[in-house]
Formats: sequence, C-alpha cells, structure tokens
Amino acid sequence: MKAQITFIKSIQRGLLYTFKFENGKTAHTYTGSQFRNFRLWEGLKKGDWVDGLRWENEKEKLISADSPVRLLVLS
Repeated sequence: MKAQITFIKSIQRGLLYTFKFENGKTAHTYTGSQFRNFRLWEGLKKGDWVDGLRWENEKEKLISADSPVRLLVLS
C-alpha cells in the first residue's frame, strides 16, 4: 500500500510514524533503533510518500513495521 508520512514522534520505546493513504484514511506504526526493522525506516521523514506498507492489524489501523517500505519519488 502507498501512503504519505504525516507525523513522526519520538516516544518512550522508539518512534511513532503516522500515515495518510490516498483514500484519506490513516494508520500508524512503531519502531526504534533497538529493532532490526529500524533500518527500513531510517532516513524517512514527514511528507515522504512510501510504498510497500502491509497491515499488522487493520482493525486497529496498525501497519507492520516489518513491511518492505520504500521511498517513492513522485514526479
């Protein structure tokens, strides 16, 4: 799935990322430098469009931090 990162916040256990999808719906994920998946998220910033997002729990609007996330270059 494709979405824009709308918010990044440092929290007690790492970082919170919030996303807005093209249909206007939102979701979030958590990661931190102590987790192996952090390398996937390093360098991404607010406003970036990303692809490869997968649900961990759609009902709770939680994206899997193990998603093969990649930065999109929009033209």
